[in-house]
Amino acid sequence: MNIQYHKMFGSRHMHYSFWLSLLSLASLVQSGVSPGCGKPLDHGVHPGHSTDIYIQVNDPGLGEVTRYFRFHVPKSYDINTPLGLVVDYHGWTGDAHSQEKDSYFTAVADMDPVGFFVATPNGMADNKGGMGSFNCSKTNGPLGPPCDTDRAKYGEIECYDSCPHCDSSNSCDWTTCFDDVAFTRAMIDFVADSFCIEMNSVHQSGISNGGMFSYFIASQMSDVFASLAPVAGAPLIGFGDVPSTPVSLIDIHGINDDTIPYDLAHAEGEGPYESVISWDGYYYEQKTKVITKWREGLNCSPEPANYATPMDGVSGWECSVWSGCEGGVEVVHCTADHYHDYPFGAENQYIEGTKIMWHFMNTHQKM
Repeated sequence: MNIQYHKMFGSRHMHYSFWLSLLSLASLVQSGVSPGCGKPLDHGVHPGHSTDIYIQVNDPGLGEVTRYFRFHVPKSYDINTPLGLVVDYHGWTGDAHSQEKDSYFTAVADMDPVGFFVATPNGMADNKGGMGSFNCSKTNGPLGPPCDTDRAKYGEIECYDSCPHCDSSNSCDWTTCFDDVAFTRAMIDFVADSFCIEMNSVHQSGISNGGMFSYFIASQMSDVFASLAPVAGAPLIGFGDVPSTPVSLIDIHGINDDTIPYDLAHAEGEGPYESVISWDGYYYEQKTKVITKWREGLNCSPEPANYATPMDGVSGWECSVWSGCEGGVEVVHCTADHYHDYPFGAENQYIEGTKIMWHFMNTHQKM
């Protein structure tokens, strides 16, 4: 992999330019260890701290664009010891800095005796309101529009500059149209060349819009990710295919969520393909159907077992696991009595949910 880079800002803000990647991410996963092993940390990058990193991405629809992410190096990092990587996507209107604080992955990375890297992408905010987002839908979707296109019923959307065909009165294009799959591949490509990554232990998570994107990108990058951990997220209809290569899943969703409804009881009604309609008129897959689709698509055992965690019973928290799946992966589904949020907020223990996610990730590496 031949990547050249140069600094543009201060010691904690760097800008990197990509030239030619000679190794694919798939081949890196097969090799196990990234080319960044043994490379010294760049000036301004320190264990136990996060850095702002800018890269040039060849976006298939928009050409070369500058994208940005936060990158956290755990306290325990040694340049010769490969560590896992978690990619963590923020929700709609969020950004990389706020997500680092909200998800606690960086805190868990530093607490863990071995440690892991955390890459927190920044979604594009190219609309009037400056609302960061990740692209995981379009009006002409595989199953038709993923929303009620009569936006007068729910309020017109605010189109993003990157979506030239968006019409605020009849479109479902409520997020940016930048290619966030291409961004993610370029980001992982960069960190693999710069840091010592265990390529069989690359995972991803996200909340809300980030959770929706977590499902979408799992179907697009199953060659790279070992597991995903969506929180308060479900695919819009047509945008949540089961990955072609087995990937482990731990899904966390509050049963009282009515923003991305958990079920019909918390929705505005039933939409196409047995979907649930959110209060803003979008069609999401019902969570129980998502889990069934993954279980059946990965040929898991039909009957679940209890998946024990240290938080069992707190605010109704419980998890089920389906094992015996293709490639040795597992499907876990966790629920509790919360709303559109990370679990255990009422007890001010958000970090406990993140510890559960990392434990699952760390024990489900890519075969």
